[in-house]
Amino acid sequence: MKDNSAQKIVEKIIQVARLDNASVLEIGCGDGRITSLLVGKSKELVAIDPDKNRIDSAKKMISGADFQVGTGENLLFPDECFDLVVFTLSLHHQDSRKSLREATRVLKKNGLVLVIEPLTEGEVERVFSVVHNEDQAKLDAKRAITESGLSLDASEAFLAHWVFDDKDELINHLFDHYDVAFSSALAQQICGALGGKAQDRPLRLADHMIIYTLSKQTQSEVT
Repeated sequence: MKDNSAQKIVEKIIQVARLDNASVLEIGCGDGRITSLLVGKSKELVAIDPDKNRIDSAKKMISGADFQVGTGENLLFPDECFDLVVFTLSLHHQDSRKSLREATRVLKKNGLVLVIEPLTEGEVERVFSVVHNEDQAKLDAKRAITESGLSLDASEAFLAHWVFDDKDELINHLFDHYDVAFSSALAQQICGALGGKAQDRPLRLADHMIIYTLSKQTQSEVT
């Protein structure tokens, strides 16, 4: 399996935010696949994830970033200490309202919060949801953004692609990724979600994502 989602996400981050001389916090870094592409592009790069095993793995594989175990809901950093806070496909995996409040707290006055989220209409998202449906969590995260008190400066949808040798590789990847025991009935549902692409070799799926650019509201905007 190959995918270029990490590369596309970093390209969008670079497009919308200035990283030179910036202190950056990545929330939900996982094993650091996106973090690794951000290394060297900013003055400071801190990456957190609640999964200690993933953080330990990232520390061994990637240098140039400060990896820490932590959650977006309870950031162990002082007020107004980061120029840029980035949620990399992670906001819907946590209490999104609480995490955005925390992100606002640690954000400097002229800083930005970037939220990258998957869109439910994407091919990847539709197929993956057969095994693990996150549609409601994604909707909750979107609602939290609009109710966060942050100013929505911009939003832009973009595409990445996942390529599998065939449907069997995709099915095995899904069961492994979500740590679910193989089920022939579930495998048939995955094939049904693929529709006419089920027989494609290679099997190429579009990954639909959106990036939100948020900033603290000025006093005039609040009043």
